[in-house]
Amino acid sequence: MKLKKISFIALLVLAMLLLQPIAVTALSASDAKQDWHDAKQASVEAQAEHRDAKIEWAADKTEENNQKVIDTGKDALHAALDEVEAWLIWKDLEVEENPDIPDDLKETIQEDVATNLVKIDELRADVDGVQNRFQLGAVFLKMVGSYFELVSDVARNSGFVWVHTANEHADTLEDYESKLREAAEDMDDNELVIEKLNMAKAEIDDARENIGNAEEEYEQVRIPGQPLIKFSNGNNYLRIARGNMLSAHRNLNEAYGLMVRGE
Repeated sequence: MKLKKISFIALLVLAMLLLQPIAVTALSASDAKQDWHDAKQASVEAQAEHRDAKIEWAADKTEENNQKVIDTGKDALHAALDEVEAWLIWKDLEVEENPDIPDDLKETIQEDVATNLVKIDELRADVDGVQNRFQLGAVFLKMVGSYFELVSDVARNSGFVWVHTANEHADTLEDYESKLREAAEDMDDNELVIEKLNMAKAEIDDARENIGNAEEEYEQVRIPGQPLIKFSNGNNYLRIARGNMLSAHRNLNEAYGLMVRGE
């Protein structure tokens, strides 16, 4: 009877392990976002408990209170790792569900997410091994370093997504300009229209150059290096490209208006 009970439990555990990937796969980006919010709240609460424990220890430096500082500190670090893990899973699913992101970029982002999830598991093992307050501080500093690496990965990949979107806008404008030019070339007295199209084409070319510069800057958002500066530079290039494309769109609309009025 006891053997049958153990076998049943073993089968139940095996079934749960087999079904677990299915449950993870079924998770949507909106569900994952809620999980992140929940994990974030749990992290805030764990940090508050750790602060309270440190205050108690400062008032009464007993061994019991010292151990409480260590235990609540470990709980706070684990909660922080849970929060980051939930955030990564949310962003991974958000990218996966976005049909506008190309597969190669999705693969790059998913590889970075997978790498950071492995780092989180390694940090969890470090937290589990903490036995005193010195080790607690050392692991915390290690987590801060890993956090900056993670932020760099996320910033770089976000930049790549923005570059892809900007290139798609430029493609649309380029196609619009080409079709208008083809139609304008068959018109009489088309000088003003061609002038507007040339101005639009120049702005599109400038936008392409700035988008390319942004991509180069985002590629350098890595540690070691100057990730914050490179990310800011990439954002500035995209901001200029956006201005180029707005100007191009305005010139294209003006060219279309001239064509409609026959001027």
